[in-house]
Amino acid sequence: MNSNKNITKAFQKDNNLEKVLEELNNELQGSFFKELERPKRPIVLIMGCARSGSTVLLQYLSQLGNFSYPTNLIARFYKNPYVGIKIQQVLYDFDPLNQLDFRVNDKKFSSTLGKTYGVESPSEFWYFWRQYFDFSKSEVNYLNSKELSKINTNEFINKLSAFENLTSIPLVMKGMMLNWNIPFLHSIYDKFIFINLKRDIIPNAQSLLNAREKYFNNIDTWYSFKPKEYDFLKCKKPQEQVVGQVYYTQKAIEKGLKSIPNKNKIDISYDEFCENPFNLVKTLQKRFEQFDDKLEIEFIETQIKEMVFESHVSTDLSKNSEVLMSNFLKEIKS
Repeated sequence: MNSNKNITKAFQKDNNLEKVLEELNNELQGSFFKELERPKRPIVLIMGCARSGSTVLLQYLSQLGNFSYPTNLIARFYKNPYVGIKIQQVLYDFDPLNQLDFRVNDKKFSSTLGKTYGVESPSEFWYFWRQYFDFSKSEVNYLNSKELSKINTNEFINKLSAFENLTSIPLVMKGMMLNWNIPFLHSIYDKFIFINLKRDIIPNAQSLLNAREKYFNNIDTWYSFKPKEYDFLKCKKPQEQVVGQVYYTQKAIEKGLKSIPNKNKIDISYDEFCENPFNLVKTLQKRFEQFDDKLEIEFIETQIKEMVFESHVSTDLSKNSEVLMSNFLKEIKS
């Protein structure tokens, strides 16, 4: 994890907030905890490389009204989502008169490097995931069988079940931290539905390069999850690193999904989603039917194209960068 001193001011963590959140979550971790029933309905996990469009996809699904999801408010209670959901219900969901003045959110499809704005906007929820999946002893985002055997999977699923138990609707969230351990996730809950979101490699790599500049104020520092091939990539030029990051991440997801039943997975490209996002909804409905479940969602007309491309706006590649990226992609594909 990168320290604040290496991160641009806009993305630095507030140490006071971090301290209070840690204290609060440690107090709440075992409080009001109840053994919930395991989820009965599928849980939708968005997989894919960083900067592939996962945030706007999650934003879109969260706006349909038929999915529960970790909001920015709930995410602050990452060690006890049950409490977080209850608090959100008291402060937001069950406040139709807006007495607490929380219902001011005109940025539902805005985001900056995965960070969204507003109480009810979706969170990446990584603090929750990191409680169970510890990558601090490894350079890459892959856990071996010995490391996986130490994970309290019952507690992990139990805490996720709070969403369905308290809202009566299925959960959707990002799962990209486990891009390299998809079969393990399926083994602990066989109703995970994995959405494999793929963006064209060069535009995705370009967006990662821009993210480095925005987050670190340079293009040399690695941004986001590291594939198993990180040791090979870390000595390459930045333009080559990001191409390898996208390529090897996509290959790892494809490999992980090979052993997963068809009813547990959906492949969709970024361009397909932008062109007709509701096609994804219809596919999700079919997958839910395969689990003897019904996902009732009405068609929602939305200018998703403008929203997606606004959130992934990027500058044109220089000719040199474009050549570097294209040549390296050919090299690692061969």
